[in-house]
Amino acid sequence: MAWKQQARMAFGLALAGTVAACGGGGSDTPAVVAPEQSNPGAATSKKVLLVGVDGATYGQLRSALNQRTLPNLATLAITPASTGGRLGTTTEQVPLDGPSWAAVLAGNWVDRHGVIDDVGAAAGLRVPSLFKYLRDANTGSPRQRLGAATSAPMLPALLKADAAAGNLDSLRDCTSDDTCVTQEGVRLVQSGYDVVFAQFSAPGKAAAAQGVQGSGYASSLSAFDQALGKLLAAVQARRQANAGEDWLVAVTTSHGLDATGATTTVPALGNLTTFIALNKPFNAALASNLAAAPADAAALAALPSEVDVLPTVLAHAGVALPIATYQLDGSPLIGTAGVRAMKSVVGSANASLVLSWQNPSTASGDMTLIRDGVLIAKLPAGTTSYEDKTLNSPASGLYRYNYTLVRNGVPVSLLAQIDYVKPIVLADTLRNNLAAYYSFETLPAVDSKGTTTIGPWVAGTDGGSLGSDNFGGKSLKVNSNIDAYQLTQSGADIALSPQFTIGFWFKSDCTQGNGTGEPILSNKNYYSGGNAGIAIGLWSSCEVRFNLGSGGGKRDDITGMKFSANQWAYLALSVNATGKTFSAYVIDPVLGLQKTENRSIANTDVTKLNGLATKVWGINDDATHNYVPNNAGALKGVMEFNDLAMWTRQLSLAELQTIAGSRQPLSTLNP
Repeated sequence: MAWKQQARMAFGLALAGTVAACGGGGSDTPAVVAPEQSNPGAATSKKVLLVGVDGATYGQLRSALNQRTLPNLATLAITPASTGGRLGTTTEQVPLDGPSWAAVLAGNWVDRHGVIDDVGAAAGLRVPSLFKYLRDANTGSPRQRLGAATSAPMLPALLKADAAAGNLDSLRDCTSDDTCVTQEGVRLVQSGYDVVFAQFSAPGKAAAAQGVQGSGYASSLSAFDQALGKLLAAVQARRQANAGEDWLVAVTTSHGLDATGATTTVPALGNLTTFIALNKPFNAALASNLAAAPADAAALAALPSEVDVLPTVLAHAGVALPIATYQLDGSPLIGTAGVRAMKSVVGSANASLVLSWQNPSTASGDMTLIRDGVLIAKLPAGTTSYEDKTLNSPASGLYRYNYTLVRNGVPVSLLAQIDYVKPIVLADTLRNNLAAYYSFETLPAVDSKGTTTIGPWVAGTDGGSLGSDNFGGKSLKVNSNIDAYQLTQSGADIALSPQFTIGFWFKSDCTQGNGTGEPILSNKNYYSGGNAGIAIGLWSSCEVRFNLGSGGGKRDDITGMKFSANQWAYLALSVNATGKTFSAYVIDPVLGLQKTENRSIANTDVTKLNGLATKVWGINDDATHNYVPNNAGALKGVMEFNDLAMWTRQLSLAELQTIAGSRQPLSTLNP
């Protein structure tokens, strides 16, 4: 068997699929536990204690450890880690309990496990769990015993399918009672269970009630550490009584908290920072003990993540999953290191997928790349990227491919997605009523129609530079840390046309998108969406919002559209002021078309859509050139633009789709 077992006596009683509930917060009534079966002369038995805790932020833990107030946790190696997947990709998930514990127990992100929020946990996992993998690996006799005791209300629902299928021999619902979890966890360890999952929630509740600076929060961390001490003592007693037992102890938290101690869905640094603690040394190439908390998104992305917990457990247990069907996004933190930070972007021609990764350690041989179970490439050990041009998509549509990269014998997988569009012809009608157009092939940027100018707000302080566009040409990169850009109209104000459309290619790493937002293009004072004018804004999780307002708080919005980070997406806003409707479009190479068409302009006075009436649009700012100082928490940063165009008519969806599907800039029409 892949998992070496301690042999058990044949006359023992095996019980499977037993579930006990504490009812209203737990009790001393024990769950049904399969009795001890042991053989002192057996070979090494691999066992696991996985401890989870809600609300234990890495910053507070590190501070408490430095003050020597968490003596039991201090016996473990601890690394900061991340949750939430990769911002602006299909792996991104909200930092809530349900998705976060799903990532820990499934070893992958929401694009695979399917738990989008706490309510979604009731539907269970779409993929195998830790318990399923271990149960399937135990094909012989004796049968492993796997148990769990949980405090968070959503976890029993998340695990109910495992209990029903016999993947859990004991599941105790302690319903917010951490004492119940401690008692049950100790009981399972003492009873010889092979895997014990004990999950606590008191620190999260204390943080929500008093914040992380309150005395109640510190007390809850201390109480959790004492509970951990009891579990560690039970493990140590087992090891002393059973010399053949080799225990892995892993401790992690679900997600971080904001500065007030609250749980929110905003993908801020604090919310996405977690920790992983082990009783075994980390692979030095992957993690270091008690490293500083990440200072920015780049530092967070370089850390281990919650999806590494399951592969670490499997590596300890000696369970090797079939490569052809491998689907774990994480990699083990102990033993040999594979690749890390594997990601994909759609190629420049929208017909390929470009994979990239990091190699944290040396390798002795070639890497192998498998797509959907088929070997597609052998790569030299130092390779860090590969473009898959062999997708052979038969027709336009959304496609997903499971890639597995094996390095040093360690597999890591990624579920890549592409919205493939077979090439189509750029509509010649896009010349009609074109009022302004920038191809951004040179700086200073030039409007081919001669009706507008684009440049920095402050002469001599130029935040603009040329980047690489999606057509093999150039784009405009605007860094508002230096200075935002402005577009100034010399003729009639397009925002007062009876009909108009604004469209452009856009790219961002989404780090500016947060709970305060940041204008992408705006002719108004965007301090309030109700102020007069128009704004296209970037918000958290790569969300684009389209806003119309006329003052006095009167506004109309289209929200909820997403684009992929660091990928070129086409954004368009179309307004029919006469008919009092507006439409918004996002065409993304990964997510595909998102649209809201002909929404009623129910509140806004369309005669005031010219905003500050200065004929000025802010680019990576609003029309005041003061958005960030006016909005506490807003962030400056880099936004990238290409083929910015304005029409004095409404474009059809079919015309917009030719812009995205032709793979050609508007300049090929010589507009």
